[in-house]
Amino acid sequence: MRFARDLLFRGRGAHISAVAPAWLVRLAGGAVGASVVAVADELGLLSIVGMPKWAAECGGLIIGLVLAPTAVGALLWLVLGALTATLFVVMFTPLTRPLAARYVRADAPTASPVDAVLVLSGGLTLDGRITGQAVDRLLTAMALVRLHGLTELALSVTALPGSNGALTSEADQRALVALALPGMSPRFVRNVHSTRDEALAFAALGRTHGWRRVAVVTSPLHTARACATIEATGLSVECRPADGRDYSLRARRSAEGRRLIFADVLYEWSATALYRARGWM
Repeated sequence: MRFARDLLFRGRGAHISAVAPAWLVRLAGGAVGASVVAVADELGLLSIVGMPKWAAECGGLIIGLVLAPTAVGALLWLVLGALTATLFVVMFTPLTRPLAARYVRADAPTASPVDAVLVLSGGLTLDGRITGQAVDRLLTAMALVRLHGLTELALSVTALPGSNGALTSEADQRALVALALPGMSPRFVRNVHSTRDEALAFAALGRTHGWRRVAVVTSPLHTARACATIEATGLSVECRPADGRDYSLRARRSAEGRRLIFADVLYEWSATALYRARGWM
């Protein structure tokens, strides 16, 4: 039987001369590699790179299998330990409070009239139903329209990835608007894949209809980047955070709530850096 040195102690400290079957070392390495990806996903790291979770898990498993018998195999444990420690700090300390504050923009109402309410898009199910934050955004926007008696509501349409635009959120958005605002005919921007695309499409729609000042509704931690990106197109913006239901930014937070907030903060930090580098905001 072929043997390999122990995954954890190889070449570290005193000579331990611990050995284990090579297949067991590789199997342990694969498990550690997959665990690294799982913890990274909990922290929100996968959303930054835009990699599907299944692909990342397969990659982590393969990397672990390959590296386990080598001289750098112990690094897998170090990476897993560092990520796990970070996750515990995020979940059980108030770290997220100051981090989140810088990404939330809530403008005070002004005397200037708002010509339209713009709603940014969100998730979509296989049945064409909007989910989570997309529902939060639309509900907040419709309440704003009703409260101020506005006549223009513009929505961003999401298309399900891989459907070639055949399955979109438009039908569900129309149905929800019809329930809450009978008689309202919302306007739509389509074929958008990022906040930058949405900003350009909304700006073009605004020029067509003569809008000068708009209220922008999106999820709280998305407000600073989204509103700045739309302002960069020339529209005057009043930023309105949606009433979020995934977690609370105001009340005392649970460990899971802190984790979700941190994941969104991490995504917004990376996206904001990219947008500033490209001059989009």
